Amino acid sequence: MQKKLIGIGVLWVLAAAAQPSVGSVPWAVGGVQEPALLRVAELRRLLEPKGVRFNETGILGRYLLEVKFPQTANALYLRMVSQNEVPHAVFDDLFINLAQVDLGVGTPVRVTGWANSTVTIGPTTFSLGTTKNPVNPYLGYMYLVRKLLIDRSDAPPYLAKLLDENPKARRCLHELEVGDPPGTVYAAASKVWAEANLKAPYDYPPDFPAPAAFHVGAVQNGRIRLLLPNDKANYAASLEDWKKSRDREMLVLIKLTGWIKNLNAEYQIVRPPRGRSQAVRCGF
Repeated sequence: MQKKLIGIGVLWVLAAAAQPSVGSVPWAVGGVQEPALLRVAELRRLLEPKGVRFNETGILGRYLLEVKFPQTANALYLRMVSQNEVPHAVFDDLFINLAQVDLGVGTPVRVTGWANSTVTIGPTTFSLGTTKNPVNPYLGYMYLVRKLLIDRSDAPPYLAKLLDENPKARRCLHELEVGDPPGTVYAAASKVWAEANLKAPYDYPPDFPAPAAFHVGAVQNGRIRLLLPNDKANYAASLEDWKKSRDREMLVLIKLTGWIKNLNAEYQIVRPPRGRSQAVRCGF
């Protein structure tokens, strides 16, 4: 019996190792957070056996990868770029599309995790990112948070520049204890960040008048780590309180459930004990 169990375990490991995997490739463009690319050939190997259809097309002068999932009303469109003469799709466009494209009434849509993100679209579930080449979903989650907090659905071409690039905006590390499993995504945003983003036109990056707190991260070891401008941070009790607050440094802390419903990320407002946090350290 023991040998049989060992044999089954070995077969399971071999089967898992044989599954197609899609690792990310850094996109050689500037920005606070480097966007990630996915090799189109690897995407097709992963998803075509699941019934996903691919088509390379051009719309308004852009080279796009059309991706149609089973039991969905419309296709997703990911930008395609050639890097080292190999066709790639832009990873962040997947998250953006899921909050822009109507996939059909009642179609379950969910994104969870960080370095090895899991995506559910209708009946199809798949993971992106490998141990050697993890994905970095920072910009994708940033878009989801930006859309739900300030109701801007545009995906500007300077997405990688939406952060305040002033180093002082991320000079203090705050660690908050949470009771969520690893990979649960949190985001914190200040009023200054929201105001600057609301004023910015589509084709021009926001002009931050002061270091603007914003950070997205995933839970590790029961904690969420936030890089913020100041050693002390205050958090609103609700989204409405945050919007009405006259304190432009006031933060709202949200936890993403992973579900995207009615083209918006589902979230929960979280307030630390006593509504504030103290930095673990600053100036790094």
